Amino acid sequence: MNMPNDNNDQLPFFQNSNFEKPVTALEERQQLLAHHVRLVARKHNHALFVFGAQGGLGKSRTILQTLDEEGIEPILINSHITPLALYMTLFRYRGEETLFFDDCDSMYSSMPHLGLLRSCLWGSPRTVTYGSSQLPDGLPSEFDTTARFIFAANVMPRRNDAFKAVLSRCDLFELSATNAEVIDLMRSVSKKGFHQLTPEDCAKVIDYIAENADDRQLSMRLLGPSLRKLHYARGEGIDWRPMIKSQLRTLGRKNESTKRLDSKTKDLRILQIAIQKYPDSVQEQEKAWREATGKSRASFYRCLQRLRSEHGS
Repeated sequence: MNMPNDNNDQLPFFQNSNFEKPVTALEERQQLLAHHVRLVARKHNHALFVFGAQGGLGKSRTILQTLDEEGIEPILINSHITPLALYMTLFRYRGEETLFFDDCDSMYSSMPHLGLLRSCLWGSPRTVTYGSSQLPDGLPSEFDTTARFIFAANVMPRRNDAFKAVLSRCDLFELSATNAEVIDLMRSVSKKGFHQLTPEDCAKVIDYIAENADDRQLSMRLLGPSLRKLHYARGEGIDWRPMIKSQLRTLGRKNESTKRLDSKTKDLRILQIAIQKYPDSVQEQEKAWREATGKSRASFYRCLQRLRSEHGS
């Protein structure tokens, strides 16, 4: 168990972006997550479960930053914890504390852990019990808790009724993004430059990432190291592109849901281009869109309806 620390090395130029006016779709989602965190911080909810298969979208940073803004220093549990250690932690911080379980995904497939979580998340009072001869002297086998809980996870167990019972006791929030949305956020957070790099330098690196991502799942964690590679390469008088490309090759492939999201984003952008080119003819828009996408007339009208819904027209 560790207390919160400064995580600026991963996202070194994120400065209160959640609390400024959102610019990109992903920033809007991060801001919505911040509101869910405030509901817990202000005791409107006692538990929040934040999930998303993609790492590096700002789940942990948004949670910790929002809690800090609310004047709360959470108890951070961010590694392996046994059932007994979990019970002892729940007992120790059973008052008005806020416990933040970050990257403790193994807990969610363990029946002993899930049993404890179900107990501390439901009931009036919320009573937690643990029957074991391993209990240290002075530690009761039962106690009530009024603590609040926030969980952040990438991997969600499937077909696990006990885990579903835990989720049913929490407010749920999914943070996910397409590659296009990640690129948009990269542009937004680096628009003032990065250390010795100008905004133009940053844009050059982001353009290269966008052009060479292929089927890889992009993450905001990629941006800082990529910009540092450009700075290093200039000092050494070498080409920076091969170093970034080798880093891109280490990224995981997109999952199916993200592929579908990226496909929808691409279709909408092609439609917007067609509308700009043929503003007075839906027939010409359809023709241009179908030629570019290879999809059907029905798909065109579904895409057109999505675009109109998003813009309220």
